[in-house]
Amino acid sequence: MRGSVFKRCQCRDANGKRVKGCRKAHGSWAYTIDVGADPETGKRKQLVRSGFRTSSEAEDAMTTALADLNAGTFSDDRGTTVAAWLDQWLQELAARGRSPKTLSNYRGHVRDVWRPRLGHLRLRDLRRSHIERVIGALAAPQNGDRPVGNVGRRVQQRTPATIAGYHRTIRAALAVAVRRELITVNPALGRIDALPAIEEDDDPTVWQPEETARFLEHVKDDRLSALYELAAYSGLRRGELCGLRWADLDPDGAGLTVRQTVIEVSRSEVPPEGLICPVCGQEHVGRFFKRPKSRAGRRWVPLAAPAQAAITRHRAAQQDERDFLEDGYQDHDLVFCDYAGLPLRPGAVTAAFEAHVAACGLPVVRLHDTRHGACSLLLAGGVPIEVVQMILGHSSPAVTRKVYAHLMRKATAAQVEEATKLLTQHRPESRTKNAA
Repeated sequence: MRGSVFKRCQCRDANGKRVKGCRKAHGSWAYTIDVGADPETGKRKQLVRSGFRTSSEAEDAMTTALADLNAGTFSDDRGTTVAAWLDQWLQELAARGRSPKTLSNYRGHVRDVWRPRLGHLRLRDLRRSHIERVIGALAAPQNGDRPVGNVGRRVQQRTPATIAGYHRTIRAALAVAVRRELITVNPALGRIDALPAIEEDDDPTVWQPEETARFLEHVKDDRLSALYELAAYSGLRRGELCGLRWADLDPDGAGLTVRQTVIEVSRSEVPPEGLICPVCGQEHVGRFFKRPKSRAGRRWVPLAAPAQAAITRHRAAQQDERDFLEDGYQDHDLVFCDYAGLPLRPGAVTAAFEAHVAACGLPVVRLHDTRHGACSLLLAGGVPIEVVQMILGHSSPAVTRKVYAHLMRKATAAQVEEATKLLTQHRPESRTKNAA
């Protein structure tokens, strides 16, 4: 026998001892089971659950717990609440060196959604229905009074992509709780009916080659014109452009290797040891160097001839700035930096790009969308999708196909037309015209 049922009440006998088997209609019933030895101390470990109205309810619950124990599916959340577990999970991620940007997103989701809405529940009591209700509430229009102060963007309704991000956060946190044997099932796994579908834009705004050329002509006298050239031809991400070093360029200038990026997050999201720049020993508020987060991100990227020429001109201009400031120049070996050699703020680069787009009257696109243009150039030039994937830093060609399926249509149609000529060139002209 590894368990027993007993009644909890405050009745005492004449000697002040608790009365066993009290028959009065008060108190609650509980059970205790032996769950084996504690792996850390080696001492016997017992689990007590209470709050049952009758002895039958307590016996049924004990039988279920013993069955789970025998089947190896028993878990003990040790009374941990959802809020306490989310805090512990975030601390573990920070201790393992997770990216400050990723941690910042997770903390925001926990702070804004999951702790205030589900934090009071115990882990063992958390159900899929709780998560469904929260997701459903997030998808509803945001009515009522707006909060006062600097609390982020004010939106009328959250996008499906934003809500999917909230869901990924709670799913990841609960997956770790399962591995810690605090719960047996992750209630956030599988299909969440309340999760709105993300509708893919079949025809997103992408600059045509002539529009990209027009933009590059517009910014040719700008201090960061080489950055825009590199973005247009190589498809580098914003953080990769800001983190690019001269040492990352090939000696012959034919290509570059992505080895570090610059991210922009609050200093509170970065551990103390990460605040100090490894190059100058100072703190660059809000800007931090980091390695690409995946092996695919650490890659070699070829440089087109116009991009090489722009880099050459940029190197000469940067040398003039270095000579002018002399000892005031803080060299970080960065290709793109401010006048004093310090890393650029990625947000400032985006703002400058948007201002140029508005000034030259082109369709509004994001700086990140220049990757789309670079991808379309590669596909139109007949570069295999596997090579495009490696240049863009995707984990697999399947990701490239999914993200850039809309760009592949024109290149695919052109390739099919070329393949069709292999057959139609041998057919009589009249029959070909009839078929057309």
